[in-house]
Amino acid sequence: MDVLQIIAYTLIMLGTGFCVIAVVGMLRFPDVYTRYHAGTKGVTAGNLLILAGVAIVEWSLLISLKLLLIAIFFFMTNPVATHAIARAAYRSRSSFPCLFIDAYREYVQRRLRYSEAEGEEDEAAATEDVSP
Repeated sequence: MDVLQIIAYTLIMLGTGFCVIAVVGMLRFPDVYTRYHAGTKGVTAGNLLILAGVAIVEWSLLISLKLLLIAIFFFMTNPVATHAIARAAYRSRSSFPCLFIDAYREYVQRRLRYSEAEGEEDEAAATEDVSP
């Protein structure tokens, strides 16, 4: 066995371990946000390690470029999709019994008040009589 094959199989096994740990984290963590955090970090790292190991085993330029494109696509889409799911969970208020401090809600309320105040100023300026 070559040194490259040992490195490749080690990367594949580490990636598989990360994926298994992510699944265990998604089953064991208490609320939606920590579950998605475990899923995103573990699965992203695991799949990138697996793809790196396969790229070393199949040492071909064309295959390596395809695996690189898959890795870039996965690296960009998995966290974005998880963020969208977590945001939908927040908006549906399905996970609030586990939240103790909701700093995001205060931020949203502040922003809403600011936009309402700005809208009232715009309406007042639009309804002013500007005739001479």
